[in-house]
Amino acid sequence: MSRLLITALLLTSCLLITALLLTSCAAEVAPRADAGDPRVLSVGATAALDGSFSEGDGLSYAWSVSPADGATLTEPESPFASFTAEAPGLYTLTLEVCDGAGRCDQAETWARVDAPGNANKVSDWGLGEFASAESGAGAPFDPFKGNKEWCKKCMEAAEGSDSEWTNFCNNGMPNSKPVDREICRRNTLESEAMRKGFCYEHGCAK
Repeated sequence: MSRLLITALLLTSCLLITALLLTSCAAEVAPRADAGDPRVLSVGATAALDGSFSEGDGLSYAWSVSPADGATLTEPESPFASFTAEAPGLYTLTLEVCDGAGRCDQAETWARVDAPGNANKVSDWGLGEFASAESGAGAPFDPFKGNKEWCKKCMEAAEGSDSEWTNFCNNGMPNSKPVDREICRRNTLESEAMRKGFCYEHGCAK
């Protein structure tokens, strides 16, 4: 066998091994869901959801909303679903993404829905400008972003008991951010992972 042929076979083998290693490494990267920013809108208005920043190969998408009564999701199997509610309230929007290997991940965002023209109620929630059906419906509001010390307390509370988490929500959130406090309280009976998701949404590193 000639030296040239041996060299070619060795090079081919190296390329195949490299391709296999890259494929193997890629297969180890699990999907990561990203449900986008929280929203504020009026009853009957439509908020555009955006899960396109989720990471992974060959992803499938599945949006859900809680509470579901009076809420409508359009194209829930698309990264760009839309949300409409016929009753005021605080709604949790969950995005689950799955890759071709069957691995899945979930992320949450929230939507605050108020009756049209209820400016006083919206002001009570500390929102600078109400996104009505006529002006910016579904616009994201600006959630509180914690510093390193706040994030440490948030993560510790997420790993603690329900009462420890409730105490954190009541005393660890700024008075100027009542929406964030209410969202925090809604996670009291949720899993540790869901509570940590609240911390991540508010500026804490994963």
